[in-house]
Amino acid sequence: MKTVSSRADTSLDGQYRIATVSQLTGIPAQTIRVWESRHAVVQPVRSKGNVRLYRRADIERLLLVKAAVDAGHAISTVAGLSDKQIKARFQVQPAVAEKAAKICCSVRVYGMAMASVLETAWKARTDVRVQTSFPALADCLPASLPLVDAVVVDAPVLRNDLLVALRQLRTGERAPVVIVVYGFGNRQVLSKLDNANIIALAAPVDPAQIARICQLGLPIYPAPANAFSQLLMRAAAPRRYADEFLYQLSQLPSKMQCECLNHLADLLRKLNAFEHYSLECESLNIKDAAIHAMMHSACGHCGELLEVVLQRLLAHEGIPEPKA
Repeated sequence: MKTVSSRADTSLDGQYRIATVSQLTGIPAQTIRVWESRHAVVQPVRSKGNVRLYRRADIERLLLVKAAVDAGHAISTVAGLSDKQIKARFQVQPAVAEKAAKICCSVRVYGMAMASVLETAWKARTDVRVQTSFPALADCLPASLPLVDAVVVDAPVLRNDLLVALRQLRTGERAPVVIVVYGFGNRQVLSKLDNANIIALAAPVDPAQIARICQLGLPIYPAPANAFSQLLMRAAAPRRYADEFLYQLSQLPSKMQCECLNHLADLLRKLNAFEHYSLECESLNIKDAAIHAMMHSACGHCGELLEVVLQRLLAHEGIPEPKA
């Protein structure tokens, strides 16, 4: 791979880290790495810190290859072809373009000036629209609002307190894509935004580019609007109990006339192991990757619920919580 000097804000130079690319394309990061190392689908550059940096052209190619694989073609038969050859041979276009022609992407905007700009620029479009807008993040409760496909936040300056608000927004909105358009920001905050799967774009930004990124958040497969699908859209909470502590619990004698504490600790250890396994398991195509991603998310949420149960069981048994 090529090596380049890059700031933490890779979007300033039209380059994106793998977490952002995964969010934009809907392809799990592990699948992107496999496609890159085994099939040379893309060749990202490297920063001084050895971080993968992908260009817009790489994202476009990943979308095109994904569309071909999703249509049933093996990655091995697609990877060596040029973009033009893929389009000609398989008659495919990026899935986003096809979805955008049929689905109107709904966007919520925080910042009245930005909302006005986007509403004016998108007035003649039928594939994207501003659904609601608010002056600032503190002016609404995301949980009380209808779900949208993307969220855009206008932030002249990226401060640490804004970072906290953006993280809360990410959890509350449950939108696949969250974009913050900023004027000034330091590398530390921008790096944290990237880790939180929030796309940071330096102003000024072309409204057409924002529309394209918002549309990339449309679901790959139609999903029923039920509680399960909505739950999987939310990131599970970080693990409360380490495997070492769970192993110790599995060996402790219980005050109760049963071994529920031991069994629950063992169950959580196995669930944690399977959660990691589902993330690292090899995917032959994008449908495999989607199933693995669903299993990984489901395991995370199951573990989150069982840890709440374990916390109450520890209190019942009089066992102290592990030190942070």
